[in-house]
Amino acid sequence: MSQVKKSAAGTKITKAEHIRRAAKKLGKKVRPKDIIADLKKQGITVTSPQVSSTLKAAGYRRKRRGKKAKAIASTAPVQNGLNLEALIAAKELINKAGSIKSAEKAIQAMKKLV
Repeated sequence: MSQVKKSAAGTKITKAEHIRRAAKKLGKKVRPKDIIADLKKQGITVTSPQVSSTLKAAGYRRKRRGKKAKAIASTAPVQNGLNLEALIAAKELINKAGSIKSAEKAIQAMKKLV
């Protein structure tokens, strides 16, 4: 069993090239174990990390996103107990009032009413 086969022109085809060809043949949502099984039928032995890194370099593996980190960051309180939504609301108030001093005066007036 040959690990690296020769093409018709006589040049060697690397394992990585075999992995890329198998991935192309099997489709975009291919898994490493599928490629390992396909290449094993051809007499080529490859490992899962080898397949994974080759697929990632070839653009077949999607990058994972940190959804949990984003969700926690948007609801996490800031040092003084304000969250992002409260700060955005404060900024809108300052923009409507025209300045920070005007917004502070409006807040002082609200304190008297409450």
